Amino acid sequence: MAGLSRCNALGVVLLGVLAFPLYYTFMPPQVHEVKGKCAVITGASTGIGVQIAHVLASEGISKLVITARSKEKLDAVAANITKHYPETQVFAVKSDVSKPEDRTALAETVAKTFGSCPTILVNNAAVEYLLHMELQSVKPKIDQMIDINIRGLIHLTNDFLPMLIKSGGHIVNIASLAGRLTGSGVNVYAATKYAVVGFSLNLRADMRHRKLGVSVHCVMPGVVTEAGMGVEMGKQIGLPMESLTDVAGFSRPIDTANAVVEAIKYDHPEMIVNSLPIWPAVLIQTLFPRFWDFVLELPLQSVQRPAAFIDKVTDYQSQK
Repeated sequence: MAGLSRCNALGVVLLGVLAFPLYYTFMPPQVHEVKGKCAVITGASTGIGVQIAHVLASEGISKLVITARSKEKLDAVAANITKHYPETQVFAVKSDVSKPEDRTALAETVAKTFGSCPTILVNNAAVEYLLHMELQSVKPKIDQMIDINIRGLIHLTNDFLPMLIKSGGHIVNIASLAGRLTGSGVNVYAATKYAVVGFSLNLRADMRHRKLGVSVHCVMPGVVTEAGMGVEMGKQIGLPMESLTDVAGFSRPIDTANAVVEAIKYDHPEMIVNSLPIWPAVLIQTLFPRFWDFVLELPLQSVQRPAAFIDKVTDYQSQK
C-alpha cells in the first residue's frame, strides 16, 4: 500500500513538472507580432525564400530586403511582391553570404534602410550536394556547403546582431530534417544542418539568458517539393520525387513559410515541417543510435525505393 502511495505521489510530481512544457508545446500563447516589423531574407531569389518573402509581406511587414546572388531573379521577385502587397517596401540587394565583404555591406545597407525598425533576419541561403566522400574531386562542393550553409550563416548573424539587439527582433534559421535524422549521401550537407540546429538553440539560450531582446528560431523542412533543391535532384536523375516522399514525407515551400511566421508569433525554439509525423523516428534514433543501421538494410520496397533514389542522386552529383 505504501508503495502504491509513493507511485501516486511520483505521478503527481511528474505531471506537475511536465505541465508547463506540455502547455507551451501544444497550446502556446501568441507573444509576438509580425506586422509592422522589417525583414531580411537570404536566398530569396528562388524556392523557399521566395515563398517566405510573400508570406511575410502578406503578414504586414513594412520593409523587406530580399537578397541572393542573382539580381535579375531578385528584381522579378520584388516586382511580384510589390504588385500583390504594395504597402510593403521591397528592396532587392545582390549579395553572396559566403563572401565577407558582401555580408558586411548587406548589414550596413539594412541598418541604413531599416533604422530602428524591429527586424527579422531569415537565414535561408543554402546549397545541397549528395556526395561520395572518398572522391577527392568533391572537395569544392564540400567547401561550398560549409561556406554558405554554416560559415556564412554564422558570420551574417554576427554582422546583424548589434542592430538586432538595438532594435529588438528575431533570427529564423532554416535548417533541415537532415539536421535531425540519419541518411546516406547527405554526409556533409547533414553536418552543416546539424550545426545550424545546434547554433540556433544555443544562440537562443544565450540571448534569453542575457535578456538581449532577440529571439532565435530554427525551422526544419523535410524533403521540399514544388520548388528548390529536392525538385532539381529529381530532374537530374529522371526519377519522380514520389520515390522519396511516399516514405519520408514532404514539405512545400508554403508550409515552411507559414512555419517561419508561426515560430515568430508563438516563439517556438524549433519547428519540423513535414507531411508525415517524424518525431517518433527522431526519438528512436536518439534512444537507439543503431536503429538506422537496421532499417536501411531491410529488404523492403518502402526502404529500397527511396534508397535507390538517393544512390542515383549521389552518383550524379559526385561526378558533376
